[in-house]
Amino acid sequence: MRYYIGAYYLIKLRDSNFGSYEGKKLHTCSTCINDSFFDTWSISWAEDGKNVNPETKSDFNLNENLIKNIQIWTDKKMEENKIGWICTFADLETLTEYKSSFFSNAESEILSINFPESEREELLNLFNPEKARFGEIGISINLKKGIKENKNEKTLGYDLIGIENSGEFHSFHCHDLASQLIEKFGIEINEYGLICENDKSTEMVEYMNDEKNEFESSPWFYVKVNKTIEKPVANTV
Repeated sequence: MRYYIGAYYLIKLRDSNFGSYEGKKLHTCSTCINDSFFDTWSISWAEDGKNVNPETKSDFNLNENLIKNIQIWTDKKMEENKIGWICTFADLETLTEYKSSFFSNAESEILSINFPESEREELLNLFNPEKARFGEIGISINLKKGIKENKNEKTLGYDLIGIENSGEFHSFHCHDLASQLIEKFGIEINEYGLICENDKSTEMVEYMNDEKNEFESSPWFYVKVNKTIEKPVANTV
């Protein structure tokens, strides 16, 4: 099955603080669960960027000079359509430049979400910019390009994500659904907290989008989560 790049994320994993996986690190790109090194505070004209709160400064070891430099870089890259709303990098090169420029020593994960063909078409239909109230989200812009997943990346597993109009999204972990999905569909959850490869993706997406199950009304999608394996920096001394 072909998969297409939806977005790249620079993620700071944190221990889950609720549910069946409390205390575990879950490799989802949902900012309900983990933190993103690129967020609204990285954008000069966003409300969070105008007044970065103390907690964010502490979490990412930010000072005023670093914030200013990040926002100058971000404004330029947004004009070039290299990053999108919200938290999304269009390609690995842009993310790598961001990380090396501002967070080279930070403990982070470079993750991507990749959509199978059917899910790609569904998202492009539902998030058509002509229908959008908030402008086109970065995931939609990226999927339009039809760029296939990077085969050099490591597949960690699969996530079920509910995408909001803003481009932010929930994971099935936000509802603590792992045990329910395991029982209903016979799937397995791996050491990364993600769904193992299976043949139940269509049924699970239908289940998540069934209104009577009372999950978020945002449309849900099945995505492959890949990780970029960073090459160690050579010692030049």
